[in-house]
Amino acid sequence: MKTKSALPTHFLTQTNFAASDSSLVFGEHYIEHRINFYAIIWFTQDQDIHFIDFEAYPIKKNTVYLLGKNQIHAIPSQQLPTAKVLVFSSDFFEEIEEIWLRQLFLPFDNHGIAIPDHMVANMENLFSLILSECAENQEQRLVVKYTSALLLLLHRFAKFNQPKYNIDQRMVKLLHLIEKHFKEQKPVSFYAEEVGLSAKRINEILKRTANVNISQLCHQLLLVESKRALYHNILSIKEIAYDLGFTDQSYFARFFKKQTGTTPERFRIKEISKPNNLR
Repeated sequence: MKTKSALPTHFLTQTNFAASDSSLVFGEHYIEHRINFYAIIWFTQDQDIHFIDFEAYPIKKNTVYLLGKNQIHAIPSQQLPTAKVLVFSSDFFEEIEEIWLRQLFLPFDNHGIAIPDHMVANMENLFSLILSECAENQEQRLVVKYTSALLLLLHRFAKFNQPKYNIDQRMVKLLHLIEKHFKEQKPVSFYAEEVGLSAKRINEILKRTANVNISQLCHQLLLVESKRALYHNILSIKEIAYDLGFTDQSYFARFFKKQTGTTPERFRIKEISKPNNLR
């Protein structure tokens, strides 16, 4: 019996963010591969299909696909279609403040988002600002703002194309509940009762669609918010711990170290000592 070789993984190296108005290639694009970063792919021509998580989707002009970290991708053609592409690391992703914008990258629905004809020029102008900032100043905070604005418009377009971009409404409700209550560290039974499914069933759906359970998803959100608070260096670590629902600072420190391998103090020192640029 044949065993399949492990999927190759494409990595984003030596930068937190990259942008191109033609194409970006990190390996053999025509075979299925896992990406170790986040990607926004805006196709600018029609060309057959590409695959996301082993499912085929059409390559259409002015359609945007959002790929989350660890998703599987392939464009089974020797000739890459023209596209505007943004790729960024987990660190950059966590700088996007709006949780609901980050949720666009959850793998519940991988259909593309069509840009309305009357908005193409505006989107092109915004993309040009990103390219210009990357080429000149590389101020990461500004690039995060531009990227968030791009995602905000895509979120709006996705709502206009609701039949094509539809997530199980129970999962939408679940995500909203987790977004609202994750700092309170509610038990799984709380979410199950609110959504109207058993805890086992919710975890089965999340495991199938996002490869996480409720506890892991809540932990991811807590970790992201922890890193953001530590990065901004406004609150003390004790204040961050209480703000995120931990009963004491030592419990928060154990949680953070288990998730990251380092302490909150060391993480903060490392982040605030970095130059504020993309490379």
